Amino acid sequence: MTLPLLLLLACSTPEESDKKPGETQDSPVVEEGPAALAELSSGECPDFSTSGTSTFLSSGEERQVTVIIPSTPGEAMPVNFFFHGVADPGSSDNPGGDTARGLQLQRLADQTNTVWIVPDAPVQTLLGIMTVYLWDLALERQNDLVLFDDLRTCAAQNLDIDLKQLSSVGFSGGALWTTVVSVHRGDTLATAVELSGGSDIEAPGYDVLLSEYSTPATDLPVLLTSGADGVDVWPNTQLAVIKFAEATDTLQAELLTDQHFVVRCKDEDGHVMDQRDWDVALDWLAVHRFGEESPFLSSGLGANADWCVVAE
Repeated sequence: MTLPLLLLLACSTPEESDKKPGETQDSPVVEEGPAALAELSSGECPDFSTSGTSTFLSSGEERQVTVIIPSTPGEAMPVNFFFHGVADPGSSDNPGGDTARGLQLQRLADQTNTVWIVPDAPVQTLLGIMTVYLWDLALERQNDLVLFDDLRTCAAQNLDIDLKQLSSVGFSGGALWTTVVSVHRGDTLATAVELSGGSDIEAPGYDVLLSEYSTPATDLPVLLTSGADGVDVWPNTQLAVIKFAEATDTLQAELLTDQHFVVRCKDEDGHVMDQRDWDVALDWLAVHRFGEESPFLSSGLGANADWCVVAE
């Protein structure tokens, strides 16, 4: 079954000046816990009082985010960031909210006492021809990373959350953005999940690799899913600008070289996120904690992951 999602392809060089408000440093391996909370870049937070979509200032720019909170919030709640794929501004003015509704995140929040944060990507011109919601995969500015920092700080200031259970998950371009977050903010994450993502992509119109990999600051268990070579592509098989299965192979190899624990799930599908992908992702997100060995190392991958393997 294919989930009813608005999830297609969902891309700064760091400034050479001193660290700005809202930025965390790429630091050595953190031994005691997640990175400290960043100072708010613009002194504002979105509404964390109830589930919904709101706007706030981040890096001096208006940004929109959908926050999903359990109807009866508990204590030490886990937090999952979900990053959406490319969306058409002509079809939606709130791709994060559309994603939250399509994935039924309120139901999941209530069932698991988990907070979901689903920000909107900025509007950019892709390939010089399309205006889309798109994450800064080329890292031309720091603003999208600072947005992540701001939202993490705001969640901690406004809710009873467990910073050791904060994770990143995304589909397509949102999965590619999860690579960027994992590389540059790995010291904040318990784990990462990429549903048709990858790394080190050459794309027309860019002088740098999209979602370029470098070693994360901490050991990070990662779940990678993809479809088959030649069909898990964007925008289509006749014009395969992004080859997600191959990009996922690249990321898998790099993570293994750095000795991260990686589970890979690969099927014969095209560029879709279906119920099987989502089920294994939810199982994975539910059990990981910052700095701790993945439970799947000792317990096996579970019934929903019978199509997955521990990467070697």
